[in-house]
Amino acid sequence: MVRALVGLLIAVAVTIAAARVAFIASSDGGGEPMNEPWAQDRMEYVTWNGGQWTAWVRGDSFELDPLDDGRWHRHANQSIAFIDWEGEEWQARLDGDEFLLAHRGDWSAHAETATAIRYRDWMGRNQLRTVAQLRRGGAL
Repeated sequence: MVRALVGLLIAVAVTIAAARVAFIASSDGGGEPMNEPWAQDRMEYVTWNGGQWTAWVRGDSFELDPLDDGRWHRHANQSIAFIDWEGEEWQARLDGDEFLLAHRGDWSAHAETATAIRYRDWMGRNQLRTVAQLRRGGAL
């Protein structure tokens, strides 16, 4: 009886471990955009110079928080400079519930309107965020 119970417990533990491994393996976006509900109130993005920043929207500006807080500090800004899915440099500003985008920050050229930012996160994965997802209330 004890051997059967121990065998059953081991079988359950192995099944749980196998399910977890399968879940982790299948959760990798495989290059597809990641849109995890727990992370939708912020974006962890890579800047043109390779810096790693976290951004969210508060009011009519971006709140920015650097990973390298020894060199940079948390602050608000009207725009962000990020790398898109193709590795191109873009700058984004807020325009109500949408973004204004300028390729390589050239605002004198054609600026695009977009409902979402398509950016690369700190791990190099393609991510997608809307203004509504990034919006937070309150003060800095």
